[in-house]
Amino acid sequence: MKKFINLSMIIGLVFTLTFIGCEDRSDLTAPSAPSTGSADFTKLVSIGNSLTAGYQNSSLYQSGQENSFVKLIADQVGTSFAVPYISEPGIPARLYVNSLYDAQGNLSPDIKSKEGLGSPLNLDYAAPYNNLGIPGAIIYDVIDETDFAAKSTARANPYFQIVLRNQALGASILKQAINLQPTLLTLWIGNNDVLGYATSGGTKGTDITGTLPTDVNVFNTLYTQIIGGLLQANPNLKIATANIPNIKAIPFFTTVGARVAQAITAAQAANPQVQGLVYFMGDNVTFNVATPADLASYKVLLTLVSSPAAAKIGQPFNWYETVGASVPPNVDVNFPFGVTPQNPWPNAYILDQVEIGNVETATTAFNQTIANTVAANPNNMVLVNIFSEFNVIASKSGPSGEGYVTQGVRVKADFISGGLFSLDGVHPTNLGHGIVANMFINAINA
Repeated sequence: MKKFINLSMIIGLVFTLTFIGCEDRSDLTAPSAPSTGSADFTKLVSIGNSLTAGYQNSSLYQSGQENSFVKLIADQVGTSFAVPYISEPGIPARLYVNSLYDAQGNLSPDIKSKEGLGSPLNLDYAAPYNNLGIPGAIIYDVIDETDFAAKSTARANPYFQIVLRNQALGASILKQAINLQPTLLTLWIGNNDVLGYATSGGTKGTDITGTLPTDVNVFNTLYTQIIGGLLQANPNLKIATANIPNIKAIPFFTTVGARVAQAITAAQAANPQVQGLVYFMGDNVTFNVATPADLASYKVLLTLVSSPAAAKIGQPFNWYETVGASVPPNVDVNFPFGVTPQNPWPNAYILDQVEIGNVETATTAFNQTIANTVAANPNNMVLVNIFSEFNVIASKSGPSGEGYVTQGVRVKADFISGGLFSLDGVHPTNLGHGIVANMFINAINA
């Protein structure tokens, strides 16, 4: 990490659009209405998860929702687009940077949650929302007709009730979308069917056992069912669907905090036998060591090395206290990331080689299903290849990367300093949503 860049830059509207002419204008010159060609944005509807909802900085809040990629597109083409807005500081309270450096001047980001809690602003909207992105939703949730309030309680996820509200509007996400009679629909689903497993360090999953990513055959069946339901309701519907990005392109899995890097270096200097980061393997019994070279090449992926309670990125923490466990004898709680097998990094904070393989296998299979479905419906569907585009950005990131340039703005996939991802390390910033919107627009234009 180099230095902090203001993540609230107003660069959502960075589009290079076929249907928007880019000209120099004075402040008094009103832009002409865009030409959208044969794309019909009269009724734009979006199905998805947190990425569609505009969730960023670990929260759903109005200013983030207003800059979701699909809201940016709707605003550009001038179509009505209802959103389930939540007041500041969001649900849960959004993250912010409290400080970047410690007392010694070392780069050590201190990220905190704002005080208080937001609340829904337009629950009484009389129709389904156009933005049906629900943070935490997996592919099954699109067709699931479980009572929304009961589901919110059972899943500890209030967004099902906030977004869907009333089954009279439609008994599922899919049915509410169909009831809006969309002319154009964006679909970006399946991310959480991999991400939930990955962010838990391979300790939780979305398959029937709750231990692995969603089963490939189940995903294929559900995705086919969703597209079939949409096209049965409207055979002329146009669908722009995005695939699932590579987790290696996401800073949540590629950020090695400054304190961890310093500690590994110090440990090696004091004891040459120490080769890197000692961690629990997936079975929570065996140990392994991630060398600095492994960390640099993402062979071992680290979640944000932080205390979930304090949300301090890259700083040591007493994880025994965090999980309510007693401290074993001869364990230094101030050095928990491990220099000996007696003091390893917990399994939940590491993706080992087997777990990485599970993630990559699922991502490849899900993306193949999406690609095959698009190919089978060439008159109705177009693919937005987020996987490929984010890989390009990631390849230009890091200390020696030249960055990805769009409309004269240079971004990277690096945590905090890159500008593409928000403070949770997973969800895009306003700028990131502008870039994603461009990806959708380019696919629609094509």
